[in-house]
Amino acid sequence: MAERKKLELQPNEPQTIKILSDPIVGKNDYGPYYLFMVTNGKEEFSFFAPNEQIYQQLKAIGKGKSLDIIKTAKKNGKSIQVEYTVVSLDQEKKPTPTPIPEQKDKYFDAMLSSYDDALKIQEKFNGMCDVNRIAITLFIARSKLGGMVN
Repeated sequence: MAERKKLELQPNEPQTIKILSDPIVGKNDYGPYYLFMVTNGKEEFSFFAPNEQIYQQLKAIGKGKSLDIIKTAKKNGKSIQVEYTVVSLDQEKKPTPTPIPEQKDKYFDAMLSSYDDALKIQEKFNGMCDVNRIAITLFIARSKLGGMVN
């Protein structure tokens, strides 16, 4: 029997799958794992539930049933928070949750604009300016304006 490829979920893209087998539960050096054999209708895959909560949801849906699974990634300060949504397709038809649009970080954008402008100023004066000082000064001025003007 050929080895199945591992199903990798892409952020903010719903993936429709059908569970082909009861889960295989085990433990390795990284902790517990929850392995399901699934199909997307074209190919068969191995799918490792990312956590126990998703494992419980998939197990409750059960073998032979179809579902949508969505991996969403959201920026939370400096870290990226990953969440999963599981929607059974064999129960009542529910609308597919819409992906969460990427949220703009106004301070990051203001800092990028400030450095872009500082580089332009440095070029105009043939490198005789300190880019970091100019960028920080522009960023502070833009931050104090409240509207984050570019």
